[in-house]
Amino acid sequence: MSNGHHVVVTWSGTDSDSQPIVQLLQRQNVPYAVEMENGLTQLEITVQAESLRALRDSVDALLVQLSSLED
Repeated sequence: MSNGHHVVVTWSGTDSDSQPIVQLLQRQNVPYAVEMENGLTQLEITVQAESLRALRDSVDALLVQLSSLED
């Protein structure tokens, strides 16, 4: 995305805790990368948008979806 904006959200925890997050990201077609080190899984979630307003809205929506996994 040459003229856009992006944010990378990083999460780390156990592999079993990461699975619902990965499933959510896959359903939403959100780009992410996974790294495993010392028994922990780290997810780097990339949110992209053409404008700052759209980026903010996308990040807000992602955080709402992620917080719903805690309930």
